[in-house]
Amino acid sequence: MPAIGEVIRLKSGGPDMVITYVYQENEGSREKHATMKGFGPGDVACEWQQVINEDNIRTKKESFKAATVVYLDGSLVSD
Repeated sequence: MPAIGEVIRLKSGGPDMVITYVYQENEGSREKHATMKGFGPGDVACEWQQVINEDNIRTKKESFKAATVVYLDGSLVSD
């Protein structure tokens, strides 16, 4: 099971991302909202920085299915 603070990336590549939340099975409002979007237990919310130029750096946030992300060493998050 992934943990908050771990660094991952998409299987298809892209920037390194930090896990900020791991969806659980409880019935909190965050989980209900995630369920409506197709996310479930073990899926993750992440944050990363996108550099537009030296004066413009944006923090991006997105949720991902655990099956679509890997740890930096290439091992699966969903295992």
